[in-house]
This record gives sequence, C-alpha cells and structure tokens, in this order.
Amino acid sequence: MSVFIKFRLLFIAGVSFVISACVTLPGHRQTIDEENFFLNITAPTLAIKNEIRFNSEKTELLFLPKGAQLEFVVSDNLGKHQLSVQKHQETIVYNYRLNGQKMTFGVNEKEWFASQIPIIIDKIGLKYGQG
Repeated sequence: MSVFIKFRLLFIAGVSFVISACVTLPGHRQTIDEENFFLNITAPTLAIKNEIRFNSEKTELLFLPKGAQLEFVVSDNLGKHQLSVQKHQETIVYNYRLNGQKMTFGVNEKEWFASQIPIIIDKIGLKYGQG
C-alpha cells in the first residue's frame, strides 16, 4: 500500500473521530422545537436535569442545579421573547431579550415567564413543588 493511500485513510479516520466527538458531547440535552416555541435544557446528567423545580404555584423557578441551563424562545403578539436561565454561584440569573433588545427581567417579564411555566412543565415533564 502506498504512503499516499495510508495517509489518506489515516486522515479520513482522524476527521471521522473528531466529528464523532463533536456530535456526542457529554451531558444531557432535551430540546423542544415547535412553531413559535423553542426550549432547550442542558445539564450534566439526566438526574441533575430532573432536579430542576418550579414553585408549587407554577409561577417561578424554585431550584436550578449547578451546571443546568434553560434556553427559551417564544414568539407571540408582543414579539420574540428570548430567555436564558443559569446558575451563577448561588443565584439564578435570567438573561432576557424582547425582539433582540436586552431587557431587565422585571415584573412584566416575570409574569410572562410565569405564564409559560405550565407549558414547560407539560412539554418537558419537569416537576414543581418541593418533591
């Protein structure tokens, strides 16, 4: 076998290995992508994802484990809402945009998010309350 063919096979094997490593990244991901509704949850493991809790009233996020993150995009009559939620130290951080413009996650934004929580719970199967 010529050196060129060996090099070519080695190159193809190497590229295949690199691509497969990119496709099979560690951790748990769950994505719902429907018309006007996108939700992506990432966590180190499925068990850690299942620790995410909303309050019993289903109006706010109660607990987000370390390493878990929510990315949420919804389009409605107000426009395109984009929300990413992650934990920084012991604080849950909400990064919110409306129609691409960064906004403070204030009272109106929290009310909007509260209206989405029952949908999130239903689609992803997350739990609410203490248990």
